[in-house]
Amino acid sequence: MKFENIIESADPQLEGFFKYMMNLVIPGESFAHKKSTSRLQIDDYHAIHGIRRPDTTSTSSANHFATCVAKPVLESQSVLLVHNNISIHNPANIEAPRICWHLINNYTGIFDIPYFERQLYWVSQNRLVINELDRIDALMQGLHSVEDYIKAITLILSINNKTRHLDNCVAPLVADWPGQLFVRKALYMKPPPRDIEPFLPILGPLHLSLNSREHVFLVHYSFFEKLFHFVFGSGKTLAKKPRPWRINLILELTRNGWVKIRDKIIEKFGKMCKDLEYRTTIDLLNNIVPATLDIYANLFRASLFDEYVETVFRIWTFALWWKWKNYNKAPLAFLSDVFYWKDKDHPFFDIIRMHLPYFNEYYVENTHSRIRANTSPNATVDNIIKQAYVIMNHNSAFKDNYHKTRRYPYTLPALDLLDKKTSLFLLEYFQDLFYNRGKSGPKLKKKRQKPKVYHLATLGKDVDLRRLPTAYSSSYLPQPNMCDRCKHPFSEEDGMVLICGHGYHLTCYNRKCNYCEEFYKKVIFKNVNKFLERLEGEDKLTPEDFDDDENTEKEEEEETSEEIEGISDISSILEAKIGQIIFW
Repeated sequence: MKFENIIESADPQLEGFFKYMMNLVIPGESFAHKKSTSRLQIDDYHAIHGIRRPDTTSTSSANHFATCVAKPVLESQSVLLVHNNISIHNPANIEAPRICWHLINNYTGIFDIPYFERQLYWVSQNRLVINELDRIDALMQGLHSVEDYIKAITLILSINNKTRHLDNCVAPLVADWPGQLFVRKALYMKPPPRDIEPFLPILGPLHLSLNSREHVFLVHYSFFEKLFHFVFGSGKTLAKKPRPWRINLILELTRNGWVKIRDKIIEKFGKMCKDLEYRTTIDLLNNIVPATLDIYANLFRASLFDEYVETVFRIWTFALWWKWKNYNKAPLAFLSDVFYWKDKDHPFFDIIRMHLPYFNEYYVENTHSRIRANTSPNATVDNIIKQAYVIMNHNSAFKDNYHKTRRYPYTLPALDLLDKKTSLFLLEYFQDLFYNRGKSGPKLKKKRQKPKVYHLATLGKDVDLRRLPTAYSSSYLPQPNMCDRCKHPFSEEDGMVLICGHGYHLTCYNRKCNYCEEFYKKVIFKNVNKFLERLEGEDKLTPEDFDDDENTEKEEEEETSEEIEGISDISSILEAKIGQIIFW
């Protein structure tokens, strides 16, 4: 089935201003294969080459249109909307009590230990699913309101009028915040728009991964800036909001550099150290960075379903103290649905568990990246659409002669050198931190007032709660050198400090941090209620739907790899530095 009818019926005057993707997995009969699952992805493409005109009433001439990407999922069977009188859609929409029940009964104590250590409990299957694209089409369509999504879905349903492959069957739609918001809002309208019931919004894993990496980088920018200058040179400039490839590079270097010295550093500080800046840095290196790097690349793509769901839950806990407005809600909708399908024994739970990598927005995002890389700043909508057809038609002659290719700027030996330079930076940083123990703390404006600003001595910065572990957002702040339950001193032999920052005697720790669990339960109800209230609110995106840092400009200049200042015999230097830790 071609999509010409979609293009012809599209409204050429409809222009969106917010890029967002609808990614549709259609179980059952496909467009190209009668008895297979097919995925249709619809994304609001915006031409990043658009000319900006701040001196006129129009601020941008960027083109906006939706891209339709269809591909077969041959292994999956169709799933009925209602199975044994159980609807795929939860009648309660999003259930805070259900999420809390699973938090208490299935995830007790899991978020008390860092992600790095949690991995040791998992058996890696190393199963990577790679899928081929089936076909592509494009239409003029913005996606920034309920009406826009309903129009796009209506166009899809016009195909169903001929094929009937959606009748009484589930059509999962992988979506980021606007799709989660507006499609779910449409589903729970009274009455809902006609024939919209098959569409099921699901959290987009790629957006979760990319946005969480960017967010941890922005929240901890001052730390990563120090690392960047040490590794690449003090004369280099790090943008306030770097491009994704540079963020990924620095986060990967951070993880790899940390792994080389991790055990020695933790042994030196001792497992009972509750120093504020030490716990903040350990939370970043041992918990936040590896979780945000793994959520998509290692867990989702390898189809490790249980581990993926658990890590979605973990990243949601990061979003709480990051004050990440959209992702402190959207993952709760996903978790509520997953737990609902599991508890109700709905067959869709087995479908998503067995075929997780297919529920992915990568294909349409990759298509857009290739279109942007191969179109000029002056390209019109028609030219961009035609170019999309050429790019995605798998024509080898075109690829050989015209398709732009880019190579990763760093070789494996260069990356190894960067890893070791990162380890050297972390060694120096932790050495300073060791001598600064006890110097970091709250900055109080009034006595008996819970502090909102803390000073980190080694970093030399005043930071807010977004930088600190969970304990500092809970109702009880960690107390130095004592058990946070019985309030008596503890030692290396009878105590433990959790990744949240609270510490307990071994006998006082009952498999969970009570303070942080209560904090999680409280904000689950709070944010679910906020999400439900938003579903009753505006039918268009509002300023409240954007995080505060979304207006920060990404660096516009073309980025190139940094020249690496070599260090002769860096392996020996690193080994010697590690050996000197015991003399700190």
